[in-house]
Amino acid sequence: MAEGADVPDDAAPDDLANEIAIRVAVRQALATLTQRQRAVVVMRSFDDMSESDVGQALSIAVGTVKSTTAQALAKLRQDPHLAGLMDRESL
Repeated sequence: MAEGADVPDDAAPDDLANEIAIRVAVRQALATLTQRQRAVVVMRSFDDMSESDVGQALSIAVGTVKSTTAQALAKLRQDPHLAGLMDRESL
């Protein structure tokens, strides 16, 4: 290794395991949504798109984006994968 090279700190094993668990739980939860619900949630939450932009991208009305978002979030709130994750976070 070259002298003076920056070596990133390794993540603690518990941190890495926790990050993987979060990713798996989110993927499993998103997989329970319909294709439209998943697209709307990903675009709004992860891509930070406006309701109008999501509507244009999916060729649906803004009202449909809003109702689809509400339905998807309600379903995610009930998802056992995410509930289990929240239980672990409180430990």
